[in-house]
Parts: sequence; C-alpha cells; structure tokens
Amino acid sequence: MKIDKNWLIIVLVTLISSAVVWWALGTKTIYQNFDGPYYLVVAKSWYDKATIGKYFSFNLPLEYYPAHFPLYPLAISLISWLPLLNPLRAMLLVNIVATIASAIIFFEILKAKKIPHALFMALLLLFVWPRMWAVRAIGSPETLFILWILLSLKYFELRKYLFAGIFGVFAVLTKSPGILLFGVYAFIYLEDILKTKKIKFSIWPIKLIPLALFLLFVFFRFQTGDFWAYFHSGDNIHLQTLPFQIFNSNQPWVGSFWLEDILWIYLIGGLGIYYALKKDRLWGIFGLVYLSVILFVSHRDISRYSLPLIPIILLGFSDIFKRKEVRIALILLIIPLYFYTLNFLTH
Repeated sequence: MKIDKNWLIIVLVTLISSAVVWWALGTKTIYQNFDGPYYLVVAKSWYDKATIGKYFSFNLPLEYYPAHFPLYPLAISLISWLPLLNPLRAMLLVNIVATIASAIIFFEILKAKKIPHALFMALLLLFVWPRMWAVRAIGSPETLFILWILLSLKYFELRKYLFAGIFGVFAVLTKSPGILLFGVYAFIYLEDILKTKKIKFSIWPIKLIPLALFLLFVFFRFQTGDFWAYFHSGDNIHLQTLPFQIFNSNQPWVGSFWLEDILWIYLIGGLGIYYALKKDRLWGIFGLVYLSVILFVSHRDISRYSLPLIPIILLGFSDIFKRKEVRIALILLIIPLYFYTLNFLTH
C-alpha cells in the first residue's frame, strides 16, 4: 500500500478524540476500566496461579484469567520497556495503534473496492457503534481483534492464504471468536470444491488458525495444569443452546429488562449484513456467521460483542453515505456520542 495523505486525518481524529476523553475523565478512570486490568495481570503472570495469588488482589478466582487470551498482553509486555512507558501506558498505546491501523486498513479496503466516501466510512469506524469510542479509549483488545480480522479477510480475498492464515492466528490468539474465521474459510473452500470439482491445496494455511488455538490450550495446560482452562474460567462463556436468551433478565450477565437497544443492534446488523452479502460474498458470509453466533449470546453487553461486525455493516450500508443529509446527521451525532462515552466510562 502507498501512503495516503488521508491516513494523517485518521491518525489525528483518533488521537484527538481519544485525548478529549482522557482529559475529561483522568487517567485513573481510564486505567481502571475493564477488562484492561485483567489483561495486565496476564501480562505479568502468564496465567501462573502462584504469581497471581501473590501479587494481585482482585476478588476473582485464580482460574478466571485464561478467559483473557494472550496476544494483547504480549503486545503490552513487548513495548512497556520503552522510554516513558509502563504497562498501563503501554496498554493504552497498543489499543490506540491498533485503532489507527484498523481504520487505515478499512480505508484501503474500501478504496480497493472503489467505494465512494471511503475516508468518511473509515472515520465512522472510530465512532459507530457508540461503544467503539469508549472501547478504544481504555485498555481493551477489541480494536486489535478487529485489525486482525480485517487483514485476514483482505488477504483471503486476494488468495494470499498464508497471510490470511497468519492474521487469522493473531485473531484467535487475541479473542476466542477468531476461530469463526476458520469456519468461514472452510465453508467457502468446500463450496468452491463443489462448484469446480477441484481440490486446491494452496489454501492449507487456514489450518493454522485452529492449530494456534490448540497450541494455546497446550500452553494453558503447562501454565495452569488444565488443558480446558478457558472453559473452566468461570461464567465467561455466554453462548446458550437457544437464541435470544438475552431477553431473559434472569440470565446472570443480563440482569435487566431495559433491552430495546439490543433489538436495534439485531435490526441494523441484519440489514447491514444482508446488503454486504450483495456487494461482497466473503465479507457478507463472515458477517452472517458472526451475527448468527451473537444471537446465541446472553450478555447485556451485546454492543461490545458485536464490534467486529462494524466494518461489514458499514460496507453493506455504503450507498447511504453518498447522501449529504446522512453524513451531516452522523457528524452531529458526535456530540451525544461523546457524552455517552464519558457516562459509560465513568460507571
């Protein structure tokens, strides 16, 4: 990719919009927002229970931490030794860099697809859903996860399967839903075999994605004594056998009947993915698979769980951003988005 002058706009908007949140709330509030501190525990202990018990006093069982996958803590550890940095600052820096990189990669993907208003849509990625502004201003792996998904899908589309596999590995080592990339690629591969009656061995690198997950579980076995430590980390896997269990307020991670926003997420997500399928089958299928899994998640924070869908939904709705009134309305939305972000992070 050639450097585009629009990259500078993306960098400046990311930095300024993050800085105004930090300025308003102070570093203590920013640093303590979850799940940032838990990833710092992993960066210091690498899941060793004796280390966690000795040096950390969170009111959590020692088995809890394998719920937080290691690539984000590894990135924090690798850069925290740099001048002026410590683990807390490194935690934010990794997130900011991942946010900038995600927006730039999304911008370049849109340009390659000849989608108009690519810069505007890349900037929208920084603010929509509303949760995005909050998530990228604290310690969180979500933007890193989105970055790897974008890169993996981009290279799979270009049939550069080794890069697609490598970035898929990075995705699954950042957050467990990264394994969905393998499912999408396997489906497309099998579909291609049925159409062409030919087996293409060049796609073998996608097998690196489940292999990486297996090796992570082996690592958990050595560090915790439990190969299945991720599944034994407590009430952290919120998938149910039936969809829409989020509307059962008795579910432990729901606890509310004020859930109208979930319906809007389902509606906008479904429509965006429907239109994305018409424009780009690979991206649309990934969105469809991911949203289908989201329907089985019973957690009040569906907004955060669905953040990786944002690029797919924006791609699907790309035609409406040609309209001047839509762009103006979205720009004006920045004001309530900002106050939403401050309120959310305060609590």
